[in-house]
Amino acid sequence: MTHALGIRYLGPFAYQPNNSTRQFEYPWAYAKVAEHSMANEGRRLRVVDVGGSLGGLQWVLAREGHQVVTVDPGLEARGVGWAVNAGTHQAVSRALRAPVQLIPTTLAGADLAAASADVLLSVSTLEHLAPADLAEFSSHAARLLRPGGIAVLTIDLFLDVRPFAPADHNMYGTNVDVCALLANAGLTLHEGRRSELLGFPEFSAPNVLAHLSEYMVGVNYPALAQCLVARVSSRSAGDRP
Repeated sequence: MTHALGIRYLGPFAYQPNNSTRQFEYPWAYAKVAEHSMANEGRRLRVVDVGGSLGGLQWVLAREGHQVVTVDPGLEARGVGWAVNAGTHQAVSRALRAPVQLIPTTLAGADLAAASADVLLSVSTLEHLAPADLAEFSSHAARLLRPGGIAVLTIDLFLDVRPFAPADHNMYGTNVDVCALLANAGLTLHEGRRSELLGFPEFSAPNVLAHLSEYMVGVNYPALAQCLVARVSSRSAGDRP
């Protein structure tokens, strides 16, 4: 009982350290899921959280009645992974009365059914993935989404690697070509500023740096948050079973 009370006191965001940009990313992602629910007459949604680890948003969504499945291989990730303690995950879920199913593997290993997710959620994960895992995400994204479903993504834009610096990667990962990612995944940008999303023709590194004072820059690590909503492209939707 004491342990459960302690978890409730600390709340859902106490179990995974994060960069300060999450102060924007979590509320933004939450709002997009809420908007999608309201657009579907307030229906509770099935959310697949890719790389949710011990992040708090999964439990906030579950508390509101959404069915949340978190897919995260933890330290078994081929890229940069974080420890996902299954015991802690279960304890938080129980204490907060926010049931979340944790599948400790990659998206391919999770063996999720086609067209089974209303929302594919990923908060600050894709930039940490190894190329093979990023390709895996791309190959499953459109398949998992139900007709009318959305992908809610935030992707760190590191200021110490290309195209801002000579290095190809840092200790956390690499910058992701968002335009190519969506194309490979069979997704189309629905919401997001193309001028702020790496890989789109409108994106300019010098322009981003020139307006850096207008953005929230991570305190713990020099990064910006690229935030976008995508939908399955009509071509990909036609290819699905």
